[in-house]
Order: sequence, then structure tokens, then C-alpha cells
Amino acid sequence: MPNTFSSISSSNILLVDDEPDIVLALRDLLEADGHQIEVASTGVTALEFVKNHSHGVVILDVKLPDMDGLLVLEMMMKIVPGLPIIILSSYTTLDSVTGPLEEQGAFAYLHKPINRSEIRTTVRQALKAHVLAKKMERAHQALMESEIRFQAVFQTATDAIVLADHNGRIMSWNKSAESMFGYTAEEMFGKPLTLIMPERYRKAHTEGMKRLQTTGEARVIGKILPLHGLRKNGQEFPIELSLNSWTTGKYPSYSGFIRDTSLRESKKDQVLQAQTH
Repeated sequence: MPNTFSSISSSNILLVDDEPDIVLALRDLLEADGHQIEVASTGVTALEFVKNHSHGVVILDVKLPDMDGLLVLEMMMKIVPGLPIIILSSYTTLDSVTGPLEEQGAFAYLHKPINRSEIRTTVRQALKAHVLAKKMERAHQALMESEIRFQAVFQTATDAIVLADHNGRIMSWNKSAESMFGYTAEEMFGKPLTLIMPERYRKAHTEGMKRLQTTGEARVIGKILPLHGLRKNGQEFPIELSLNSWTTGKYPSYSGFIRDTSLRESKKDQVLQAQTH
């Protein structure tokens, strides 16, 4: 894992300016802080640097010899979304750049002549923001990958898997559940679990949910229960149900793993019939 402190305290910075005195002053200042400095004196060169190199921050003059600096800003943001870009300008007011800056996402605006303390502080803030954005991007990517893995297991499981909220309403329903009960996931989202239970089980289920919510007493969580399910066509069939619960917020959620035991029961009946003859 990269060291956050070292990433902030030492980084590759692209300086885009065609004024030799400004470039020399900024280069001396930032290299003294341990940063590596790349210099581009034109917009075209700057864009090539951004395409081919990784930078922690860009310091960009809005007045370049070949291109409008604000156009360079816009193009850089398209090449590397989220790249912190600090705008330098000799304009006496922000009127001519504030609108485009807000729209194009520059990190900060600094006025020439250079204030050494302000430059150093702004660069540190930009680098911290960049590191944080990268961390969030990695976390988001890890979350997406985890969700993909979960869905792969969830949807390919041979048992029906049903996820329900604390009120007993269905949140998710895998493909095996669709095949087993005859309802699609879209049909079942938000529906009560009682829809897939024979009538004789519903009162006990409702009372159990109330008891769990008021006292926290769970009599069936973690157990395998022989029961019956109810298909969309009204047909009952024997099942084994395993219930579990988890809590990620204020209320618990529940998962049910359901196995159709019709074939097993049919084989038992065949064995019994054979033994009685």
C-alpha cells in the first residue's frame, strides 16, 4: 500500500508556463520541498505530458503562447478526470476566469506575482485532495469487484436464496428462487415473505417477526427447518429452510437458503412402497 504521507510530501508536478522567471522561481521553491518538476511552455506540450506521464498536480498559466490556458484546462480534465489543476494568472480580477473555472473543475486560482507561502500551501492541499480521491476510487473499485463476486455466487447458487428486510419484505431473489417458486425477481421485490408460504405458516411467521423486533428473540435463526413452500401456481412442495441474519444499519436483514426436497421425498416414498410390497 502506498504511503500517504510520502505521496503528499513528494510528488511529480507539471508546471505549465512560458515565463522563464516564473518557471525558475516555482521550480526552485517546489524542488526544495522534495517535488519532481516537469516544465511545459506551451499548451500542446502540456497536454502531451499529461497523456504520457502521471502527475500529482498541475500548475497552469492561463496565458500561453499557443493556446488559451482555459482550453488546456478543459482538455486536461478530459484526459485525467479529477487531476488537481492550479490556475495561475496575472489578471487583476477573477471576472474573466471564474465562470470557466467553476465549470471545468480547476482546483484553485492563484494570482501573479507569486506568493511563495500561498503556492506551497495550495500545492499541499491539492496533493492531499488527489491522494484522497485516489483512495476513494480504489475503495469504489474494490466495492464494485466485491459486488460482482457476490452476484456471481448469488445468482449461480443451486439453492434458492432470498434476502429480506426487518419487516419481512423481499429485497433480493436469485435465479434459483425464480425457478423454484415461479416468480421473477421484479415480481417479488418488496413483496412479503408470506407470499411463498402456505396459509398455515403465515400466522406463526408474522408472530415470530413481531417477537424478533420487540424482544430480539430468534427461535429459528441458524437452524435448518423442514417446511413447505408455495409456488406461484398454488402448488405446495417440501423444502428445507436455513435462516440467517445480519445488521449493517439500525435494523437487521435476513437471508433464507431454500432447498427443494421434492425429489428426496419422492425417493423416500418409493423406498417405503417397495418395502411394503
